[in-house]
Amino acid sequence: NSFNKTILELQVFNSNKNLRLVDYQQSYFYQQKRKKQRRKWFKFIILFLLVTSVIAVIVPFARATTFNEELLTHTSLVAVNPLIQGPQLLFTHPDNRQHATLPVDITANVEVNGLVAYVQIKQVFINPYNISVSGKYQFPLPESSAIKHLTIKVADQVIIGQIMEKQAAKAVYQQAKKQGKKASLVQQQRPNLFTNNIANIPPLSKVVVTLEFIMPVDVTKNSLNESIFNLRLPVAITTRYQSIHDQKTFDEPNSVASFHTTKETLQRIEYSAQAMPKAIADNHTAISITLNAGVGISTIKSASHTIQTKALDNQQSQHLVTLQNQQTTAKQDFEISWQLKASYEPQVSSFTEQIGDEYFTLLTFFPPESEQVSTLSRDIIFIIDTSGSMQGSAIAQAKESLQQAILNLGPGDSFNIIAFDDNVSLLFAKTKMASRHNIEQAQQFINHLQADGGTEMYRPLSQALVMAKDQQQTAKAIRQVIFITDGAVANEFELMQLLEGAQANFRLFTVGIGAAPNGYFMKKSAQFGRGSYVYIKNSEDVQTQMTALMRKINHPAITNISLMFDSLIHQETEVYPKKITDLYMGEPLQITVKSKLPITSVQAMGDSAQSPWYQQVIVDDSQSSKGISTLWARRKIENLL
Repeated sequence: NSFNKTILELQVFNSNKNLRLVDYQQSYFYQQKRKKQRRKWFKFIILFLLVTSVIAVIVPFARATTFNEELLTHTSLVAVNPLIQGPQLLFTHPDNRQHATLPVDITANVEVNGLVAYVQIKQVFINPYNISVSGKYQFPLPESSAIKHLTIKVADQVIIGQIMEKQAAKAVYQQAKKQGKKASLVQQQRPNLFTNNIANIPPLSKVVVTLEFIMPVDVTKNSLNESIFNLRLPVAITTRYQSIHDQKTFDEPNSVASFHTTKETLQRIEYSAQAMPKAIADNHTAISITLNAGVGISTIKSASHTIQTKALDNQQSQHLVTLQNQQTTAKQDFEISWQLKASYEPQVSSFTEQIGDEYFTLLTFFPPESEQVSTLSRDIIFIIDTSGSMQGSAIAQAKESLQQAILNLGPGDSFNIIAFDDNVSLLFAKTKMASRHNIEQAQQFINHLQADGGTEMYRPLSQALVMAKDQQQTAKAIRQVIFITDGAVANEFELMQLLEGAQANFRLFTVGIGAAPNGYFMKKSAQFGRGSYVYIKNSEDVQTQMTALMRKINHPAITNISLMFDSLIHQETEVYPKKITDLYMGEPLQITVKSKLPITSVQAMGDSAQSPWYQQVIVDDSQSSKGISTLWARRKIENLL
């Protein structure tokens, strides 16, 4: 049929061809197709890498833009009542509003020598704007700290801080700012808050602030009456209220301060809490502490962070302290505390620092940590101010303080009370032993005191320095004068001359009473009298403060301390404090020395309750300790003021 015929013809036709089998994957068409696919995947990979890189670079700034948008919604709140985040950098935007940025990284390196900590804190900020702006850096320094160095790196420019007179510093800063130069200006706004103006910060650039300062180590007591040494670094991003009258800047020299009542302030804080700035990126903090107590350490703890410690010497006096996690988010301040190994004898540590051709030495006296210390007999004279300036709550606090002090007298103590206004009233003609009968007389004397008349301090103070002792009192009893007053006097210089020129061996402790006591006079008087100053602000603190003072002065571990150096060095030394105070239980004592030659040893002498005390201190000058020269300078300034 026709179908079969067609097949036959086709077979005949095919049989006449010379056929070859070809692999289709090697064909020209397929090779071109594969090249196109490879080019497509290569372009896709390149595009993916580009997108990933761009995202990695711009995410922080995108987050900053979101942060700025959120801030703009609260601008009216922040402008009325800004919350200072410490530390932070406030950018002054052309919209005439200040926007806060928190550091993205904080690195703290601390060197502790005895009771002095040398701190270096490095903080990194980012300018999230596409324009050059000025900024104000704010940092909360610990109280009683002193700045050593300040370095600010803006983009590739490094600004090194210099100490200048206040008005001159303002002028230099304004001139540099007008010229478009990068400049900074530091000023202290409050005792523990410093601000630093930075001009002309380039767009999208980093600002690295490196701050170096020294701060004291605090000493407290635990429930077992043991000494605890504490150090606290303000690295947390915490809220700090700033009222309107603190907002004056050098860019607004004519701004007018506004003041608010306490009630208004509290309302504003609560209302503005939602306007707190956010970090551009997650904040990280790294902390490293080299702790050198100079004597053996028994325990090291941190109530705020998990730490790890490593002993650096066989005496366990030096340790390296770091965070267990290498970096942590700065949610709270860093706190560290340590205790010394128990000792039944006073211990003395020494640290040195060389600056140029001058040598500075720090001697730290640690009292014994023992309850078996004998108590020295005391001959105590209480002077109470009953002048007209003490009327009201001040005289009530003073009388309560005196009543509390009388109850803390021991059986081996002798005492007297001098009340004064423009006249002087004495409880006894001379000091008498603290018998039950004499204490009852003293309590009646105190109850009848009233505030009236003028303020004549010279006569009662001079009488207290030369008053005769009770015949039953020992010759070694220490004359302690406790002066309770608001210090409202005009002849401060005359009174200080009296104290400085007094030949009697006495200790003067001043107790400030009232809302605004004369702190300068009372501190200087205590300095001349080798004592200390206590300020009691609130009546509810009277019992606690007076009990603590009486407990302290009841236990001098070493009295009449003196130092002796090598004959070649002795004439070239400058020691502060000039009048060395006694060493009391639970209260270490620091003495700073400047010398032309290095000090290799010091002979320390004094009196304990049982016998004379002596210790030779070998000074290790092989390693320089930071901050000793600054501490010596501060002690000298305190002596001169």
